[in-house]
Amino acid sequence: MNLLIPLGIGLLAMVAVGIIIWLAWTRKTRSRQRLTAMRSDTDSASSSVPSSQDIVAGTADRAPLISNILRYTSLWEWLQLEILRAGWLLRPSELVSIMVALGFVAVGGVLLTERGWIMAVAVGAVASTIPWWILKSRQSQRSKALSAQIPDALDMLTSALRSGFAFMRGLQLVQTQMHPPIAEEFGRVVEEVQYGAALAEALDNLIVRTNDYDLELIVAAVQTQLEVGGNLAEVLNNIGHMIRERIKLSEEVAAATAEGRLSAGILLAMPFGIGLAVSLLNPGYMSPLFNTQLGLMLIGAGGGLMLIGGLIIKKLIEVDY
Repeated sequence: MNLLIPLGIGLLAMVAVGIIIWLAWTRKTRSRQRLTAMRSDTDSASSSVPSSQDIVAGTADRAPLISNILRYTSLWEWLQLEILRAGWLLRPSELVSIMVALGFVAVGGVLLTERGWIMAVAVGAVASTIPWWILKSRQSQRSKALSAQIPDALDMLTSALRSGFAFMRGLQLVQTQMHPPIAEEFGRVVEEVQYGAALAEALDNLIVRTNDYDLELIVAAVQTQLEVGGNLAEVLNNIGHMIRERIKLSEEVAAATAEGRLSAGILLAMPFGIGLAVSLLNPGYMSPLFNTQLGLMLIGAGGGLMLIGGLIIKKLIEVDY
């Protein structure tokens, strides 16, 4: 039995890693096929707008059953938007498949160690949320990178407008001269307009994809200029100056609240660190905590108190500016 436990855990881990590698390879293949399809459609003289299956899919759906289930719910569009905000090329069904696979692997691993079904389900539920937290972390990183690029993009766009270029030509200049994610987002606006969408609609889609307040100001200024006219270059220049001041203020706020955020991280991580250290030093010492009803109740109460404490600390260090 002692030999079967590591072998079973290793087998489950290999299955999980294989699923992740397979999906990553599928994503790369789809990305190459997507770019090839878009270039061929752009070079052709046909005026038909390519379908989302031609542009986004590129390969056959690897989880059609999950896709069919999700399409009948509001989760499909919501997950698509969340994945798009992270800059990933995944279907919602693929993300759900990864989450379910990790959950089953975690449940199987805990059952092989004979910890019981309650512990296995709890660990599996936590493990299944790991891809989602990675997704949200990627969203946060991409959003910060996008916000940092906006002032430079506005400077380039303003210079293009003052040189006599049209607004769409300025967007193309930003797309070709700057790095992702701003180049990707402006490039999507250009592509949507080229495929027949109105500029106002493409800019509204930009706001939905990015959920960025600064871009919302820029889009409002552009749409107002399209309706009533005005000096768009001067307006964008003023908005760029304001955004730079906001970024500077946010950095000062982050520096002022760094101590509180560090304290919150230490306090929330300390119980897990101490529990891991005790388990390594004395493996049987914490067994009653996981194998008795009273111990499980204490774990639930402790987790709830930690959650409340984390929310209180978050509220204390949160500064609205």
